[in-house]
Amino acid sequence: MTDSKLPTHNTFEQLALGQRVSTQSSVATNDKWYNKLLALPAYYWVLITQVIIILPHAAHLPLWLMGFALVSIIAQLPRIKVKFKQARHLKRLYQGMQMLGFLLGLAGLWLTYNRAFGLDMGVAFLVLCLISKLWELYKRRDAYVVLNLSLFVLAALFLMDQGLITTLEVALGTIVILLAFVALNDDSNIRGDGRLRTLGVLGVSALPLLVVLFLFFPRLPPLWSVQLSGQQATTGVSDSMSPGDFANLGQSTALAFRVQFQDNRPAQDQLYWRGLVFSDFDGITWRRNRDQQQPWQPSEQQPVWFERALATAPTKVQRAPSSYEVILEPTQQRWLFGLDYPLAPHQDISLTSDFTLLKNQPVTQQLRYDVLQFAPMRIDPELDEASRRLNLTLPSKGNPKARALAEQLFAQAGSDPERYIQAIERWIHQTEFRYTLSPPRLNNNRIDSFLFDTKAGFCEHYSSSFTFMLRAAGIPARVVAGYQGGELSRGGKVWEVRQMDAHAWTEVWLEGQGWVRVDPTAFVAPERVEQGMEALTQAQGASMFGDGAGAQISYQQYQMLQTLRRLSDQASYYWQKDIVGYDQESQAGSLLKWFNISSVMQQIAWMAGIAITVMTLLALMIWQLRRKRWHPVDRPLVKLSNHLSKYDKTLARSENEGQLAWLERLASHFSRIDDGATKNATPNNNTPENKEANQHSIDKIKQDYRQLRYGRLSAVDIGNTDYQQALKQLKQSVSELL
Repeated sequence: MTDSKLPTHNTFEQLALGQRVSTQSSVATNDKWYNKLLALPAYYWVLITQVIIILPHAAHLPLWLMGFALVSIIAQLPRIKVKFKQARHLKRLYQGMQMLGFLLGLAGLWLTYNRAFGLDMGVAFLVLCLISKLWELYKRRDAYVVLNLSLFVLAALFLMDQGLITTLEVALGTIVILLAFVALNDDSNIRGDGRLRTLGVLGVSALPLLVVLFLFFPRLPPLWSVQLSGQQATTGVSDSMSPGDFANLGQSTALAFRVQFQDNRPAQDQLYWRGLVFSDFDGITWRRNRDQQQPWQPSEQQPVWFERALATAPTKVQRAPSSYEVILEPTQQRWLFGLDYPLAPHQDISLTSDFTLLKNQPVTQQLRYDVLQFAPMRIDPELDEASRRLNLTLPSKGNPKARALAEQLFAQAGSDPERYIQAIERWIHQTEFRYTLSPPRLNNNRIDSFLFDTKAGFCEHYSSSFTFMLRAAGIPARVVAGYQGGELSRGGKVWEVRQMDAHAWTEVWLEGQGWVRVDPTAFVAPERVEQGMEALTQAQGASMFGDGAGAQISYQQYQMLQTLRRLSDQASYYWQKDIVGYDQESQAGSLLKWFNISSVMQQIAWMAGIAITVMTLLALMIWQLRRKRWHPVDRPLVKLSNHLSKYDKTLARSENEGQLAWLERLASHFSRIDDGATKNATPNNNTPENKEANQHSIDKIKQDYRQLRYGRLSAVDIGNTDYQQALKQLKQSVSELL
């Protein structure tokens, strides 16, 4: 049997078994592409759904699983299945592929995630189940299972991210899945007419309920939490630093975090967002020393090092530290960021002895946390021997020129640490150092290579070399990594810090002052600190990105992407703030207060009442839209038909019967009535007088109807006086017959 002769009622099964290849659409070849797309049979819509659902997961799924998904979808195409003409052979082969793929997939998940069952592994397993189900897609029942499972896979995207882009992806996927459901129930419609209308009815009716549930449903805390397996890395400040690490970050406009200040924002040159403290140095790389950190949570008793630092702050600062809120993008790391010197009053955020913030678990989703800023304070005004030894340690060999220069300048400064720092600053000013985002390569003696050869670098070059020279002179020093500066959002209310603001500076310990921040980058490029990275890049232009045509192209791309990024981030900010950030506190502070709701039961009652009201209004609206609308001339005849059907169903007008033909049938019926033959078959008594009156009424109804629908009056406006007079006569004749 050829495709053109196949019946359409079982199109899905024929395509699924490879018995049919063409779509057999009645859409003209010159119709628009979306008409052709809507006219596709349900089987193709199920396959399209799988592509739309699985693609957004590519960012966090292993490549081999994405490859298996692609092969599985292609294998379901009818042109592939048609090569196996016997259905039994096809099912046997595909069943073997299903079992083999699923078992190999389980082994792949086990090896990929290192046997650590986490959130990302759970999502990958769910995708594997969906892919495996595709290999037994033969009947409509299988399609319903696939589409319902697709909804779970689609919703799993929100477990990884709740951003605006993810929400748009989920919305698109939901629309495609609903279209597939509509096509499954309308597969005989080879033109696809009405599918979009059905989708619109489903979507419009669901939106009000969605709004009600979003606003009123109680914001309950999660019953459990699952962390990522830690196999994914994101751009950001890492737990180590060596010259060159931050050069790529300096060219990235990706958002790191946002800040909302409750009080006045500090000056630009004071916006040092503290992240990590690096004390260990092996000659190339700086790393943090975990042994010296003493994590403390605000709920616990204050440790000695915090009490000692707080005691050095003014009394006013101790009582009322300034506060602000940080909205941190996912980093997959534990450390957080805050201004010198931070304290986060959260149960799951601790403060270390070097005043860095640590979360109990890695930040796998966007995180909002409040920070208190204590400043000014003296950190470690008395340095213990272990900390002094740690922050003086240098490799026994390497960088001889830098060591010799340190000894020379320290001696010239009279062994005074502060004068020594000034001497280093003067030496840098007298030497032609350059600030650049594209620093040259350094040899094994990186400090010597930078200070005496290349003399061009980014913030970590200067902080690393400066800290080395301080330690070489016997002055305790360490490197702090984080961000510096930022800029206001387009709305002017939120401070935005980007990856391009990644920065490193030095903390030096001075007698009687404790740890003091010194930023050697300001020796070379003070505008980087005073105006921010964005202003510096705009001022220096393409020269910040190197030399030649490639630098010019990089600069132009940076400008274009910066503009697009700002618009996107602004939309994302309001989405996260007003939608994702609509938590229990926001609900209680606004909506519940407006409705005077004081308990969860009242909240549920309000939600149920409004939901029932909305559903009732939607039902009435749908009924109103779907009910038959009669022409004013037809309406009296409809009333007559309904009345007569109560006495005799055969007297009612059928759907495919014209009004005049039906009146002729009524006239014929009344003319055949004789006494006793059909007694009480009609509402009137069967007397000759009534028979004659009925016949006269029907003739008058036909005459008025022809005049109003097909005669002279059919061309005039319905409000015309003659038209209304004739319509009144028609209604009177119908009333007489009734």
